[in-house]
Amino acid sequence: MGPVLLESMIQEDVYTAGFIVLMLGVLTIVGTLLSDVLLAVVDPRIKYA
Repeated sequence: MGPVLLESMIQEDVYTAGFIVLMLGVLTIVGTLLSDVLLAVVDPRIKYA
């Protein structure tokens, strides 16, 4: 992913670079949400108000 992003930035391909940055952001948010949900399932001390 890194070399593709670097190459698209060098070639000024804004659509590819923007898509990669957007996907990395979405995957970060989804991964954080998934880890929070799994932690709440595994650890019984965590309660949601």
